[in-house]
Amino acid sequence: MKFHKKIAIGLLVFVGSAGAPAQQGPPPIAIPTLSVIADKSPDVPFELYRESRMILEGRINDLHTPMLLDSGAGVTTLDRAFARKLGLNGGQKIKARGLGGTQEAELFQNVTIEAGNLKLSGATVVAIDLSLLEKALGRPVPVILGREFFMTTVIGIDYDRSVMTLSPATGFQPPAGATLVELKREGTLHYLPLSIDGLPPVMAAFDLGNGGAISLSREYQDAEPSFAKLPYSLGMSGGVGGLHESKRVSLPSVEIAGFKFQQVPAILDAKGNGPYKGQANAGIQLFRQFKLTLDLGRDRLFLQQSDKPVAFPKDRAGLFVILEADHFKVLHVSPGGPAAKAGFRKGDKIMMVNGHGVGPDFFKEVKTNWLQLPAGTSLAITKGDGQTVNLVLADFY
Repeated sequence: MKFHKKIAIGLLVFVGSAGAPAQQGPPPIAIPTLSVIADKSPDVPFELYRESRMILEGRINDLHTPMLLDSGAGVTTLDRAFARKLGLNGGQKIKARGLGGTQEAELFQNVTIEAGNLKLSGATVVAIDLSLLEKALGRPVPVILGREFFMTTVIGIDYDRSVMTLSPATGFQPPAGATLVELKREGTLHYLPLSIDGLPPVMAAFDLGNGGAISLSREYQDAEPSFAKLPYSLGMSGGVGGLHESKRVSLPSVEIAGFKFQQVPAILDAKGNGPYKGQANAGIQLFRQFKLTLDLGRDRLFLQQSDKPVAFPKDRAGLFVILEADHFKVLHVSPGGPAAKAGFRKGDKIMMVNGHGVGPDFFKEVKTNWLQLPAGTSLAITKGDGQTVNLVLADFY
């Protein structure tokens, strides 16, 4: 069996992902064997959950499960409770490092992963507590499908149709008329150049587990004083190891492979020495503007711009909440934002949004991200004390 000697764990942190384990001596990461399941279609439907996360159905060791797709995850990652359900116990102890710090994790070998018509045998996976991620997303996350899935196959992603097409790399022909983007591989991450507001290009990690558009490292911000002059809002970000306060801005322009976009929402990371130190992170909202073809095993991808109008979701409430059993708990209120003006405070409980009761099935009824609806949208929010507050969303940064 062949092994990699480096591992990065991009655990779909709440606004960006891509990390690496902090430990002495890299753990062995097996290169899995790919096979095609003859009676299954290469076309795989996916849900664009809350318009920011790709969820598909698959199997781990023959147990059916939803999977969250994350190109920034250096290895497929299991929630620890799901790993125990599979009978995975006593794995190699490691420390996973993410944007929020470090967290205990376990490494397991010889796991089978199935997605669509493809089967990966002899894979390495990591088990970690994903409960905070689940609360932030508002749904269970048993599996984060990571890098080995991307490296062993060619993946076509059509966001307009919510369909992925999987095929072996052998015999692959690039789609006609698509724009080629050459990628730079660093460890278990791929990077591509972006130009922000006419500045010299910065390398950005390709990260479909980042539910936003762009995150900028603290080091890159410090090197470009113009970012400090942008209007901003304070919010929460983080991931493995915890949460921290960060700035949200709208970048005047972003150019990728000759395609230029205006007013692109971005996160300015507050903590230095992170997983993409001195660089940036490009997330799903940037790539949703295209039909994607990923050939990461050969360090390239192809872009075909969508016919739909360009639209970037952004926070218009100034609230960061997590889903508890029967309510949203407010963890952060942005100073000067719509929620602050409406009287929301850290620690508030939200029981109902526009008549929809908060609970495990909330996002089955409310398909969109209610905090990112268009400016001017009015939300009737019932708090834990029974008071109903009218929250009017706005572009406030």
